[in-house]
Amino acid sequence: MTVPVRPMARDEEEEITAVSARAFWHDPLVDFFSRDPLHEYRLLPTAFTGLLADLRDPSACVWVAEFRGRPRGIAGWIAPGGWPRSRARDARYTARSLALVGRVRHRAKAARLFFEVERRHPREPHWYLALLATDPTAQGRGVGTALLRPVLDRCDTEGIPAYTETQKEANVAWYARSGFEVSDEIRLPGTPPVWCLHREPSA
Repeated sequence: MTVPVRPMARDEEEEITAVSARAFWHDPLVDFFSRDPLHEYRLLPTAFTGLLADLRDPSACVWVAEFRGRPRGIAGWIAPGGWPRSRARDARYTARSLALVGRVRHRAKAARLFFEVERRHPREPHWYLALLATDPTAQGRGVGTALLRPVLDRCDTEGIPAYTETQKEANVAWYARSGFEVSDEIRLPGTPPVWCLHREPSA
């Protein structure tokens, strides 16, 4: 099945926020930092609203996949040169992240993990996959793979690596099918692990 992929329209942000929240329901990290399912239900839209705000930066590009005529997947990338963030953009991102951390369970552990993930982020030029999400109604249909292709093809053409993180161990093998390999593993005391994934451009 061919999955249509296109740039996201600005007026689709609310729907894409909902898609992302549905995709990350019962994510290991989200479960760990949520007090209960109701708290998780309220927390997720706030988290993705902040992330999508960062992806409005000119250095970012956001791709949407359609399924049955509706946006049901998103890939948000930050281009080489967009990382590290500028001082002003980093201040806004950190403020949103800390406001979110203030609402979660295990706040101190969440803050330590947040800063450690940022610290381990590679500094050399790369495409950073900041968000990949597929609505549960469209999972297992090639949506995620289709969303990766536009930028991974560009990585191969331009000879630029790609980078992302995942907190689901099952995703490590899934990303490996697109050429990603584990470059680091973050295991802080008392928190779920985070895998750092790096992809060298194909010849």
